[in-house]
Amino acid sequence: MPDLWTAPAGTPADLRILPLLPIPADAHVEQLIWHGDPAGHGDDPLRLTSMEGATGGRVVMLRLVRGERLVADLRVRHGAPRDEAPHRLLRTDLGPGASRTRTFTVTADQTTDHVPDTEPVLSTPALIACLEDTAADVLRPHFAPATASLGTWIGVRHTGPARTGQQFVVTAVLADVRGRRYLFDVHATLDGRPIGDGQVAQTLIRH
Repeated sequence: MPDLWTAPAGTPADLRILPLLPIPADAHVEQLIWHGDPAGHGDDPLRLTSMEGATGGRVVMLRLVRGERLVADLRVRHGAPRDEAPHRLLRTDLGPGASRTRTFTVTADQTTDHVPDTEPVLSTPALIACLEDTAADVLRPHFAPATASLGTWIGVRHTGPARTGQQFVVTAVLADVRGRRYLFDVHATLDGRPIGDGQVAQTLIRH
């Protein structure tokens, strides 16, 4: 495959199966955002393409697709993973798997009615706020004094409606920890029906 650090955006990279991602030995995957299971979507091969580079050629964004379907986005950094110093912003260490589930009731001020002749539904910004707040709730019981968290990244799909007065359930599961940055898998359901999913990141700060 072409050299990742110099290839222009859109350059195709050979990829036959996911475990054989062509990541150079002198690099590591810093972030992987999974958009869906590629299985069962025809016989199109998986393709990995270079999207863009940053930080003086030390970081490259890759996109994994099958046919027209987006499967995953990856951020690859040149060099070994950084060894983060302990931040001491939590009273107890948290690792992947820590979770929180909350139930929300849709209020009128959380809805949008921009589609004519339809009942107002939960807006995407309101859904994202609930997803982020649930993720933050995983961290809050463990805050050290003067610690807070901020939402610093979102990658969310809004897949179904929720109307005023309806209750929906949000679950956030800690997926990855990088220093002060905590990445969560999040999903929302209404009566067992998915209405949103994706990932959000919370970053710890001292205030």
